[in-house]
Parts: sequence; C-alpha cells; structure tokens
Amino acid sequence: MNNITSPTGAVVATTLTAILTCTTTGLAADGPATFEGNQLPLDAVGTLTVAGPDYQRLWAEDAQLDGKGQAMRFAVSRDVSVTPMTHGTWELMPDGRMLWRLVVHAKGSKHINFAFEDWGLPDSATAWIASLDGRWVLQPVTSADNINDGELWTAIVASDSALIEIAVDDADRQALIDATTLTRVNVGYRGFGNDGARGSSEGCNHDVECPLGDDWWNEIPSAGVYTINGGLTCSGAMINNTNQDETPYFITAEHCGISSGNDQSVVVYWNHQNSYCRTPGSGDSGGNGNGNYNQYTSGSTFLVESSTTDYTLIRLNSSPNPSYEVTFSGWSRSSSTPCAGVSIHHPNCAEKRISSVQNVSSNGQYWRINWSEGRTYFGSSGSPLYNCNHQIVGVLCCGNSFCTNDDDDFYGKSLYQSWSQMAQYLDPNGSGVVSLDTLNPYGDGGNGGVCCLNGECFNVPEGNCGSAGGTWFTGQNCSGVDCSNIEPTGACCLTSGACTGDVTNSACTNAGGSYQGDNSDCANVTCEQPDPTGACCLAGGNCATQTSEDCAAAGGSYQGNNTSCSNVDCDAADIVEVVHAIVGSGKVSGDTPNWTVDVYAAVDPGFRVDAVAGNSTQQKMITSTYGFYQDPYGGPTSTSINPAFFEFAPNMEWDSRVTIGAIDDSGNPYDENVLQSVGINWDLFESGGDLSVGDGTWFILPDDGQGETRTFTGQDCTQRQGVLLARLTAMELDSTVMFEALVQGRDSGGNTWQDVVSYTFNYEATEDCNDNLVPDSCDIANGTSDDSNGNGIPDECDNSCPGDADGDGDSDVDDILACIAGFGTAGPGDVNGDGGVDVNDLLQILAYFDNC
Repeated sequence: MNNITSPTGAVVATTLTAILTCTTTGLAADGPATFEGNQLPLDAVGTLTVAGPDYQRLWAEDAQLDGKGQAMRFAVSRDVSVTPMTHGTWELMPDGRMLWRLVVHAKGSKHINFAFEDWGLPDSATAWIASLDGRWVLQPVTSADNINDGELWTAIVASDSALIEIAVDDADRQALIDATTLTRVNVGYRGFGNDGARGSSEGCNHDVECPLGDDWWNEIPSAGVYTINGGLTCSGAMINNTNQDETPYFITAEHCGISSGNDQSVVVYWNHQNSYCRTPGSGDSGGNGNGNYNQYTSGSTFLVESSTTDYTLIRLNSSPNPSYEVTFSGWSRSSSTPCAGVSIHHPNCAEKRISSVQNVSSNGQYWRINWSEGRTYFGSSGSPLYNCNHQIVGVLCCGNSFCTNDDDDFYGKSLYQSWSQMAQYLDPNGSGVVSLDTLNPYGDGGNGGVCCLNGECFNVPEGNCGSAGGTWFTGQNCSGVDCSNIEPTGACCLTSGACTGDVTNSACTNAGGSYQGDNSDCANVTCEQPDPTGACCLAGGNCATQTSEDCAAAGGSYQGNNTSCSNVDCDAADIVEVVHAIVGSGKVSGDTPNWTVDVYAAVDPGFRVDAVAGNSTQQKMITSTYGFYQDPYGGPTSTSINPAFFEFAPNMEWDSRVTIGAIDDSGNPYDENVLQSVGINWDLFESGGDLSVGDGTWFILPDDGQGETRTFTGQDCTQRQGVLLARLTAMELDSTVMFEALVQGRDSGGNTWQDVVSYTFNYEATEDCNDNLVPDSCDIANGTSDDSNGNGIPDECDNSCPGDADGDGDSDVDDILACIAGFGTAGPGDVNGDGGVDVNDLLQILAYFDNC
C-alpha cells in the first residue's frame, strides 16, 4: 500500500515554500503566549461560562432525528455576545504588544468550537485557540485569514474549557475591539472520538489502512469530514476539474444544509484516519480510533446544488495546506450504470472508512447500492461513490444500510443528471469530456510536483517538464506556485538546523533561513545545527526555553538540554516589596481628618516596573476603611492630575490616583507621563470608594523611562530603590489602607517577571516642618536636615529663642528695633505668633533680653 499521508494525521515536515503558502500554519508564531510563562496566570484571566449539554434530552432527540437523509448533529449552540471590550482580560506583553484573553467553560461538554460572526484581524494581530492545558492548540489565525466574509468558525477543541487569546499592537487595539464579536459557543456531546458508548463508527467497517483501501490511495486523501454551523457534520470530497489547476472544489450532499447563508461556517478536516487496520468485526474496529483532527480548512463559498439529485458543490476559501497532501477525485457523468467501486466516508464523523460495492442499479434519480464489505452510518451523508475506474458518480443521500443489516443505500445521480449546473466549474474550458481521472500532485500516484512553462502551471511528469524547457517545483501544486514570476530555487538551511529544498531565495530569507545558492540540493549541503536548548528558570519563577549560554546571560538557572518548562519547577522568589511613605495629614481642607500617603514598589537596582494588574482571587485591589479623597478636578490616574490647576484648586494636589513612576501629568520627576490603562472600571474609585480590578491593568511600555527605579524614603526612614504606584489620600486618621495587585516588569537582564503583592498599613503621626513631604525624623536620620541642638526639629525650622524677632538666634536691641519698626502690623516683630506686633511682643523680647 502506498500511504502518502502521515497515518496519525500529524503535520509532517514539508518544503518551506509549501509552508509559506498556508495562511494558518505559517512560521510567524510558535504558540500561544499563555504557555510561555510571561503573562498573568490563567486563573487571573476573565471567564465566560455557558451551559453544558443536556445529554439525556439530546440523546432522546437524536433517536428521533438520526438518519442518512440529514446532517448528523454533534453539538448545540449557546448564543453569546462577547467582545474584547466587554469580556476577558487585557494585559501588556513583554514585547510591548497588548494581549487579550478569554477563558470559556462549558462544563461537561465533550468538545467545543467557536463562531465569530464579526471578525477582521488587524495586520499586527495573531489569534490562538487552545485547551487550558496546552495539549490541544488550533492553528494560528492572522489577517491573511480575513477571507470568510467577516466571519471565523473554528475547529473543535477536545475539552470542556478553552482559551481564546489575541496579541495585537497597541495602536491596533481599538480596531480589534471594533471588529471582533464572539457570537456562538458550540458545546459538543458526541462524535469526534467521544461517542464510544454507542461505537464510534460500527465494527464491520474497514479502515482505509486495511487491504480494501490499498488500490485507492489516490482518492483516499480527497475525502474529508466537515462541520456546518458548529453543530452538524457530514462527509464529502475534493473534486477535480478539467483545467486540473487544483481549484478547491468540494462536493457533498444537499440535505447536509450548506447554503449561501452559512457557507462560511464550513470547516473541513483532512486525513482523519486510524494509523493501522483494525480488524473488521472486532471490538477494536467498533471503538474509538487514534486519528487526529489537526489538519483542517475553514470557510467556503456556496456554488450550486440540487435537491433532486441531492448534491452541493462549494469552493473552499483557501486551499488545504500542501503538507496535508489532499488530492482531487476524478468523476464520471456517464448515464450508464457504473461498475462496482467503493465509497470513502466518515461514519459518525469518526476515522475515515472505505466500503466496497457488491451491486449497483438505477433507481430514478439515484444509484441504488448494496454493499459487499463495510457499510455506511450517520455522518456518512455526502460521501462520494466511486465507480471501478476511481471516478465519483454521486454522493450519499440516504438509505438503511448498517452493520446490523444488509439494506441498500442511495446515491444521487448528480454528475449525470445535474451536469448542466456543475459544468461551468468542473469543465471550465468546455472540453465536453464525459470523465476525468483523479489528480494527485503528490507521491507515486501523482507527478510529484508541477511545471512552470511560459507563465502557466502544468501537472505533468518531471521529465516532460525538463524536455519542454520548463521549471520544475518538487512537491508543489499549482495553487502554491506563481508561474508568472519564476525565481531560481535551491536548498535552504533553517534556524532549526533542518534543510529544505527547491525553495526560492526570497522564501528562504522570509523564513529566517540561509539560502545555499541556486540549484543547490539538500543532499550536498550541511546545515549548521543550533545549540541545544532546555528550560531556564528566570527571575520571578518564570521559565523560558533557551540555550545554556542565553540562560546564563539572562541570569537564569539552566535545567539541562532538552528539558521542558512543563516538567520543571522554577521556585518564584519575592521580587517586589510594597513600601509606603506618609507625606502628611490634613492636606485636604475641610472638616474631615485625612492623611496622604505614597505607595511604592521596592525592587532591586536595575529592575523596572511596567504594569500593575488586578488579582482575580482578591477583587478589592485598593481599599480604605472610610474611603479616599477624590477631587472634582482630578481623575483616577496620574495623567489626569494637571499641576497647572493647583493654584485655583489646591486640594487637587492631594487627589487619590494610581501611577507608574510619575506623580502627575507633567511626568514629574520624569520627562513625561505616558501611563495607559485598559479594562478598569474607575467609577467607584472616582466616587471615593475602593478600586476593584479583577481583570484590568494600568501600564507603560517597556522602553518608557518612568518605569525605572529612583531613590525614595520609606515610612521607616530607610532609603530604597523603587517605583511610585499610587498617591492616596485616606479619609479619617484611624482608617486602614490595603493595596493588593500583580506587578509586572523586567529585571536587569531584560527578562520579564511578575509578583503578587498584598500590603496593609495605617496612619502614623508625622511632622514635616520644611514641607518636603518627608517626615522631619527621616530628614534628620538621613542627613537631609541638621539638628544641631538635638531637639528633634530640623535646624531650618527650629526657633529656640522666643525673643528673637530678626532671626539671628538671640534677643537684643536689634530685636526691639525690629519690633518697633513693625508695630501695629503683622511683620517680623510678631515673636509670640498671635498675628500682630504689639506691646506683648515687646514685653516678650525684654523678658528674654540677653538670655538667648
């Protein structure tokens, strides 16, 4: 048997050019950022919960609905309306981009899939969908996939919970919000390897890996199972056309329900087949197989259909990835009764099966089939019937054939009776041929490549191409080659150390590879092998996959070659210490006592702070027993505090606000203030209450200077390195303030870190005679102020002689003269501090005359 695909369905190594032609498995991304260890943990990400399946009700309905005359239901829809503005969590990524994530739960479901009926990714965005454990990751989605009429219907995730994440440049964040709406969560309750209680696809059926499939390996890769509207499934096949240009035409049954209104919801799965032949009739054959669902194509365009002959023809919006090696089945539109062939199908949307025909007869608009080996089942609808010449003559409509009986099935005579509808697509050049053979661009069954000659692409043998003076592209198909602009090809050494041949210089360069020269060959090239990598434990307990050298340069601990972050435990050390410094009391005028405090993140020298996020396990992020002062002219962040307003609104200087580094809109003490925020509802905080942030963040970009540390003085008078996070004015002196958050930043080596902090403190009475916002005791302790007489008062504030009117530290005739000069005013002769110079001041000077 010539098996031209990977039996397990895994994507195998392909030529570089082939990979670059696929919009959903490109080289741009390695996987979701969630599993790199540099973002908020999943338990801090916003969630959406929908109801799981009601199995008893659904099974009872299936008992009435199941039949080969309609599409098989495998999931039910939960309508939602979710945007990156209304749900999920926004946060800053280490590369300065923004990341939106949403965790979706459908408890008890076998699998889930999603429908975004409003979809349009900006060019800078990449989307991923995965199971929460990272074991099931769908292909990345980029703006190149914006071809489905503004919709995106995803493949399944085999879990009852899934992660949706989208990374985007900050400049494109609003464009993403405006063009992204999740409208359906489809919760699965059977099929896709999860229906073992009733048998996955009946035991009498034959896997395509069995001897029955040996002669059909040109046609087997063309057959696929697909889903519609995220909840229905049928079978179908890619079909050839007389131009043999690999246009992705796909034929199936009309009763499966594809229309111009839902054609974008079609997701076709390829090469879903068991890796070995399970003995027909055995329990193994009747149970679940080991095929994968990781090769798929999303979106289609409805073309034509007929309910009379029960067929629908669609064109997929993108060609299957060439690495899938999907072929294009031939066809016959002859009116003669076809000779006995086979059907290739996906019963119960399970692994691909092949059934052989015993008898064929005409029955009105159908071919009536009785089987020799194997049968069909629910979900086989739309599968192709082949004649003995390996050509499609119709697709499965209906019938009562099961392993438990030998009844007949019926296939519409679509290629014969509905040819006038299909001709414009399957015979676009008007050749008038009655039959066409299967096109297999791969392996021994095909030509092994394509030929470019005079600006056109041809499926001919390589020898014919050479003799005609054409350019040969090994392992390629016409949809992946631009014959109008032929570049020479050669070998390309990839950064992984692998070599891929027959690629152009530009394709190699775009993939970060090293082009080995025109007409070079991998057989004669030695590619430099990269240094081995392993898990590296970095600051904050983060883990990254790096080389030993890069890990050491980053200050990390290398865990050994080929180790994985999923298998090592990087113990997280405390990185951030929250420190407060009371700047004074009664700063805000009014009857209610109040006190103002600065809150800092103290970190090691060389570290920086980039973001502060809410902690989902503790929604009260900043609290005060009796609330905070909020000025009507101010705002919740430092960018809304304009110091130009302090003159006519002095209380605004003590408005409660959060920040990173800068105290106000001027940027003080930095050059500017570029603080941003996403996902935070400030309403309660702005009205004087708590700041509750479950899934929002305030942040700066990694190259913004205000995230760098500066020296500050803590409440205990110690001088520290850190970054200001908030200035808060708490009402009432006996109030307690709590600050809890997840702080993110970078260490001195540029590695990202994050640390959860929780800190509670109370008011302590302080004196600040010089108004520098540092307690006098700290000024004296740190040498900022002198206290020559040791009375605990900075010398610049100390007046130890009550009779000193001129400020020279003694009481003499000069003080009497100063008092007389200011008599009757509020001048410098006011030594008793009652607001006016009078005889009482003169008496006080005389009382201390020459005594100090």
